[in-house]
Amino acid sequence: MSSLGYHIIYDFLNSREDTWCERFIYPYRGSFESSSLLRDFDIISFTIHYEEDYFKVLEMLHRGGIDPHRGGGRGPLVIAGGPTVTANPLPLADFVDLFVIGEAEPVLDDVVDVFMGLDDPRGGLDEFKEIKGVYVPDNPAERVIVEDMDRACHPVRQIVSESDDPSFEPALGHSFLLGVSRGCVRGCRFCMSGYLYRPKRETSLGRLFNIAERGKKATGLDSISLIGAAASDYSRIDKLCEGLVDMGFRVSMPSLRIESVTENLLDVLAEGGLKTVTLAPESTWEIRKRLNKPITDDKIFKVTRMAVNKGLSVKMYFLVGAPGETLNDLKKLADFIKALSRLGPVKFSINPLVPKPHTPLQWEAFNLDEMKTKMSFLKTKLRGLPVKMGSPRSALIQHVLSTGGPEVSKLIEEAWQGKTTLRDWKLKSRGREPGEELPWSKIDVGLRDDFIMEEHLKMKEDKLTPYCEYDSCYKCLKRTCKS
Repeated sequence: MSSLGYHIIYDFLNSREDTWCERFIYPYRGSFESSSLLRDFDIISFTIHYEEDYFKVLEMLHRGGIDPHRGGGRGPLVIAGGPTVTANPLPLADFVDLFVIGEAEPVLDDVVDVFMGLDDPRGGLDEFKEIKGVYVPDNPAERVIVEDMDRACHPVRQIVSESDDPSFEPALGHSFLLGVSRGCVRGCRFCMSGYLYRPKRETSLGRLFNIAERGKKATGLDSISLIGAAASDYSRIDKLCEGLVDMGFRVSMPSLRIESVTENLLDVLAEGGLKTVTLAPESTWEIRKRLNKPITDDKIFKVTRMAVNKGLSVKMYFLVGAPGETLNDLKKLADFIKALSRLGPVKFSINPLVPKPHTPLQWEAFNLDEMKTKMSFLKTKLRGLPVKMGSPRSALIQHVLSTGGPEVSKLIEEAWQGKTTLRDWKLKSRGREPGEELPWSKIDVGLRDDFIMEEHLKMKEDKLTPYCEYDSCYKCLKRTCKS
């Protein structure tokens, strides 16, 4: 409910005079607006950010009185979008009629217009194939994005839930969500979103101030959260934060890029009411370099000290399982985390790295037994520290769901019915050879065909690709980059 993307689609569709859109949130059967069931609607659209939500798609359809299986006479047209299905829609293809590949705004009007022009939309799915950015199973599709962020949908009348039930507390608090940018130029080799949504696009400073002012009048909210794949990389981030604080806002960001944190930025955020800073060092220097995230240890310690000295708590994210990672790397990581913990109130989250489609890791396998050993080793080394450890089992399932083909649909259905075992998932988890046809090969996300392979080879050789904003364009996209 706190996703800005969810707000955008809701606002975009309801701005049409011929369309009425209501919200459904798992695990509730009825819509939030009228308690209607899913079967009462013409179109059902899922926004999916996490692979393990695939099981909830089937459950929501079932609870809504709809056959989860794609085809024939089940009633409403079922659509899905979001980063996981933009990267690889194949595992859900047995349950979803069509997918939005990329960002929604360039596509939604055309989808609704075509739908309304058809007597039998499900029987006329071929009509949707002509829309750029729509994937109809077994047909090629090309990603679409909003080119000009000033023309993107920026919802002003945002809905923020009010309830005595703490489970309804919004993930980002009671704050207005401001979309400052999309895409990222950092090029971290494990980050799927960083590859899917290139290039980086920014909303202009004047437009952001205008949206914030209108949002405050419409909602009464005086807290604002800056949203973007790399919000703190915004080219005028200090001026933006200073201006918002001057307008009476308390300003926060879900996370900060260590590279872009300055003392002035922390001062402004602390003045605006920020209590906790979230940073992602990922691993040791050697592994960071391999993953194309060359932040020095000195920089990480400097930023952490700055935050602690300003009375801020710090939360840090780390990854385990990078290609070529050794036991010695894990020992160094444990020592690194111990040293950071001595700086002050710092909490840590350590998660298995899951290889994703359209990244240089897309060919890598996921070894569950090896991951369990690594996580157990770190847990022992870091005993007594405030460390939250991610689940290797969950990571294995994510790997199968993110890199599998249509054969995974059957496994999704069996898991939804409670019929799968860990062995079933292990049998479906595998790496792939470079040159092997990938399940998502029909999904064109705009990257030059050989670019990911170049990055894969650089990763194996511990070579860096400079950030293009600070160096030169390395032509990762098929078209000219306007950013």
